[in-house]
Amino acid sequence: MSDPIKYSETLPDNAVLKTTTAAGVSNINYGPTSSTGWYNGLRTTGYTIIKGQEGASPLIYSPADNNGVIQFCNTTASPSPSTTITTIDEALEFISNTGYMIFHGTDNIDNFPEGLPMDGLSSYLDAQIEASAGTTGEWKDVSGNGLCFYIYGTQLSRTSLGGYTGFQFNNSGYYQANDKYGAVNIGGDCTIVMWVWCTDITERDTIFEKAGNGGTSYQCSVAITWETSQAFSYYSRKTPAYDYAGTSTCDTNDGNGAWNMMAIKMSTGLTETSRTGFYSKNGANFASSYVSRSDTALVRGQQIRVGYGYAGPVEGSNGIGALLTYNKMLSNTEIGDVYDAMKGRFGLN
Repeated sequence: MSDPIKYSETLPDNAVLKTTTAAGVSNINYGPTSSTGWYNGLRTTGYTIIKGQEGASPLIYSPADNNGVIQFCNTTASPSPSTTITTIDEALEFISNTGYMIFHGTDNIDNFPEGLPMDGLSSYLDAQIEASAGTTGEWKDVSGNGLCFYIYGTQLSRTSLGGYTGFQFNNSGYYQANDKYGAVNIGGDCTIVMWVWCTDITERDTIFEKAGNGGTSYQCSVAITWETSQAFSYYSRKTPAYDYAGTSTCDTNDGNGAWNMMAIKMSTGLTETSRTGFYSKNGANFASSYVSRSDTALVRGQQIRVGYGYAGPVEGSNGIGALLTYNKMLSNTEIGDVYDAMKGRFGLN
């Protein structure tokens, strides 16, 4: 994202907003500070943590390394974490649900969606952002957490799907993040948003999962499977039986292909309390869909996989344009805002 930073209680034009910290995302002139309130932010090669201040320049922290990020959480962040942070995974998860905005690296993010909800955002992959998808074999997270998803199997083609750029599945290739996966806590309150190109699913394919940890993926944090009905099913937890749920069907334009924004959200599965789940299509209000059979806290999954899982890789000629995960359950307003911020880049209205 770009450097302009200001304190704001409402979303400014050409910006994103996290609590009261706004960041400019367009290549325009945001100055001068004296009349607009925008300040020039600082970017470093590692993590930069920023918080807007009313009537003053923003607070800017530039930890030297991952240990510095952990130290920031434990000694500087206000409010402080409820328990001591010990890993970079825990630190990034904590920061995602605070009023601090985090950046990774020095590259400005061109084509970042204006107005995209930032509170709780833990990963964001977008085939239409060069900083995210411009390196062959990698799909980089531009949420600020700095995760990197690497290709496994046959390289996916970044191509035009219905006139809009996305990755086309090929029955083999998928992306997987092997590091800092704990920053994306699908075991706790969470939301998963996928922009998918759907032509026809002829066999059950897993489109998203966190790899199993003492069980299969669908017995841990989550597994999302694309069904032959063109709907998604999703699963979580283990004992005495896994939970299950489903979504409405994707549009296919009679098999010619259509873009859909499919989202699910779940309450925490890290306690004995029954987990709840909901789905949304194209920004509509969330609808309840979840059968909770487990009465035991889940074991959090491991690596994040996009396009592959326990039921196999997603088949061509279906595709994916973007993936977003949040360490919170988005509200109906927020999921509508995600759709409004991104619909134009996939030809929807």
